[in-house]
Amino acid sequence: MPGQVATPRRKRTAAPKAAARKLVPVQERALLIIDHRRLQSAAWAEFHTARKRLEKATRDLHRHEEIDCPAHESWLHRTFPLLVTQLREFQEEATAKARKIKMVEAMAYTSGRSLKRLWREQKERELNPAAFAREAEFEENEREVPPEAEQTAAELEPKAGRSLVARDIFRRLVQRLHPDRGGEWTPARQRLWHEVQQAWAAGDTDWLSRLEVDWETANEVLGPTSPLSRLNRAIEELHAARRDTERKLREYRSSPQWRFTVSEHKRPILDRRTEINLKSEIEYLRREVRYLNTVIAAWEEDWTRADSRAHAGRRRRPRY
Repeated sequence: MPGQVATPRRKRTAAPKAAARKLVPVQERALLIIDHRRLQSAAWAEFHTARKRLEKATRDLHRHEEIDCPAHESWLHRTFPLLVTQLREFQEEATAKARKIKMVEAMAYTSGRSLKRLWREQKERELNPAAFAREAEFEENEREVPPEAEQTAAELEPKAGRSLVARDIFRRLVQRLHPDRGGEWTPARQRLWHEVQQAWAAGDTDWLSRLEVDWETANEVLGPTSPLSRLNRAIEELHAARRDTERKLREYRSSPQWRFTVSEHKRPILDRRTEINLKSEIEYLRREVRYLNTVIAAWEEDWTRADSRAHAGRRRRPRY
């Protein structure tokens, strides 16, 4: 229309789209595959190396305990029969007298009574044991023994050194080696069974671990395709058993039985050294027996004097 001003058109703006929206991150997942074959091969090689080192130490230990020690004992009795007999007699005498003296001293310490009186009662008990049998039986019936004290010290001693690891290994070996489990009862299996019992009685965890590894390797339970954790545990068990075996070997190396069967050229030196050691041990035991006899003689002398004084006091006085 005339007289009107045309207004400019506004441009349409597009509505905000996804670019203005809040972006949500997309969670991605990945699959990771670990190949243990190289690690298993390295662990299996290390296992073989540790086992060879243990087998060498075990051969030395068995040679010493099963060959050298019996051969040395036979040679000793054949070469020095008089000295060995004299040494054994002094050892038995010193042990018996020392045990009696220690028992009397322990009784005097606990009861507060005189050593001489207790020694006299001990001698009378040895001379006439039937007279003290009823008294001992009465005291045994009167004494109340708690149930936990009925177990002897011999039964408690081997259990003190056993651990939970040793118990678990022993259970697994018993389940595998027991005759009732079936299988052929071969001499090797029988020997391993007895060795397991000895290791359990001794409470030796390293020994039991070595026996378990030997059984698993011989029966193909442990192989190159075994789990990596089991291989590493077997390697640690082999190292522990080798350290225990080498510790025993270090103690044996200072003994005269060490490599006795393979050292024939050193036999004259060993003869002189053994004779000197036997004579020195006999002299030491002779002095010990002399001291024990002095203690016993002092107790018996005071006892005799006391009896003579008591008998003199009981004499009848003369009448005037």
